[in-house]
Amino acid sequence: MGRLQVAIDRGGTFTDVVARLSDGQLVTMKLLSEDPEKYQDAPTEAIRRLLKQVIANERFSSNRSFDL
Repeated sequence: MGRLQVAIDRGGTFTDVVARLSDGQLVTMKLLSEDPEKYQDAPTEAIRRLLKQVIANERFSSNRSFDL
């Protein structure tokens, strides 16, 4: 896995995430800042989802994006 740069803005309602992958591709994500039935912490969950997507993309050697 190459370099991954992540910027997170946690607001009162939503947590916005922008990541730059090692190939320069930008990935964005928006999560509810509070959703205790699905995750304990929105920034941590966003990073988990991004890593899952990066690993899936490398494993399948595809430029497709995955909806997690």
